[in-house]
Amino acid sequence: MKRFIVLVVATVAFAFNLQAQDVIRVLAIGNSFSEDVVEQHLHELGKAQGTTLIVGNLYIGGCSIQKHLSNLRSGKNAYRYRKIDENGKKHTTRKVSMQHGLADEQWDYVMVQQVSGFGGIYCSFEKFLPEYMKRLRAEVSDKTKFIIMQTWAYQHDSLHQNFAIYDYDQTKMYKAVVKTYDKVFKDKQYGFHALVPNGTAIQNGRTYFGDTLTRDGFHLDKRVGRYLGACTLCEVLLGKSVVGNKYYPDNVTPKEALMAQKAAHAAVLKPNKVTKIR
Repeated sequence: MKRFIVLVVATVAFAFNLQAQDVIRVLAIGNSFSEDVVEQHLHELGKAQGTTLIVGNLYIGGCSIQKHLSNLRSGKNAYRYRKIDENGKKHTTRKVSMQHGLADEQWDYVMVQQVSGFGGIYCSFEKFLPEYMKRLRAEVSDKTKFIIMQTWAYQHDSLHQNFAIYDYDQTKMYKAVVKTYDKVFKDKQYGFHALVPNGTAIQNGRTYFGDTLTRDGFHLDKRVGRYLGACTLCEVLLGKSVVGNKYYPDNVTPKEALMAQKAAHAAVLKPNKVTKIR
């Protein structure tokens, strides 16, 4: 009888551990670019692959690493905190500090990024990122892994003021962003667990869809663009190819979804090189 009880307890414990592994908690600290990637489709993509994704986003439009660091130092209630719970329901809390979001869950992953216009300027990372990462790590569990999201180059005809930094040249911007994020990711002082290659994923997607994946020249469009961005992050988080994932939104066709999935997967395999999608 005792042996039976022990066996039951062990079985229940094993099942509980399996269930716990099927939940991943990820917090983004960013701006409208993180909004494009984490707030639509990510939870559903994870669910379709058997994983519950609890997603948080600490949002300030156009926010740079420098400004995030300033807010972290001061504890300023400057963020809209958007959270997608285990059931896929979104909750928004206004005027909270970064510390509030960091403490809300035992995050498995915290994702950071630079504001898009400075994504290809290494000194914009070098000056503020060391202190930023040190302070972030002091706020979370030792088990939390940090990842960094490579942003994407603007549409060729974008009117964004920071496009002038790259001479209004999409290829020049893309190459600068890739080079900078690769250097930051590989710098051991930051200890990043993974790079989310959305800059390359979008560039891959442009080889099939054309230069139409943004809605205003820089933010991802609400059809394929956002879906592609979410596919890329999903594959990084789950460590499984997103190709063949059964979820796609109603406004995306099955063929478009497959091509977006292929673009995301190719970027994860080759984060610093454009792959033509067929």
